[in-house]
Amino acid sequence: MKISLGLSAESVKAAARRLDEYAEKLEGKSEELCLRLAEAGVDAAVSHVRKDTGELAGGIRFEKSGDKEYLVVSEGEYATFVEFGTGVVGQGTYPGNLPAGWGYDERRTPAAHDSADPTRWYYRDRNGETRSTRGQTANAYMAASAEEMRQAILEIAREVFRT
Repeated sequence: MKISLGLSAESVKAAARRLDEYAEKLEGKSEELCLRLAEAGVDAAVSHVRKDTGELAGGIRFEKSGDKEYLVVSEGEYATFVEFGTGVVGQGTYPGNLPAGWGYDERRTPAAHDSADPTRWYYRDRNGETRSTRGQTANAYMAASAEEMRQAILEIAREVFRT
């Protein structure tokens, strides 16, 4: 917003009135900025996530947390495995900081591992078929979305606060 100011008392009063009017709109504009960023975050996460059954992309949403805070969340029983990667294949593929306690090569189910090749483990898919894997690389779709939101914030803020 641009406010012109002349050297007369009336010009200063008019500018002060415009500032007061803008201040009254400021809280709503801040809320709109947060909401628009959250929507952009959801769009970005959905566009970056690996598509398999669509279940993971369908679990990406935003939620309001507190008075003026929004969170972009990804729900699904395997969301963290897709984000951070798994097994020996995933180790070192996540571009950011890992959450405390995250491990790639843990042997929580020793019976599921191949005794001849402990980097390979077995699981049953949705159809009950036995499959094997060494893990998967990190997709980092939420990390990519956060970066996209950081890149978009100035443009969105200009649009929201322009008037």
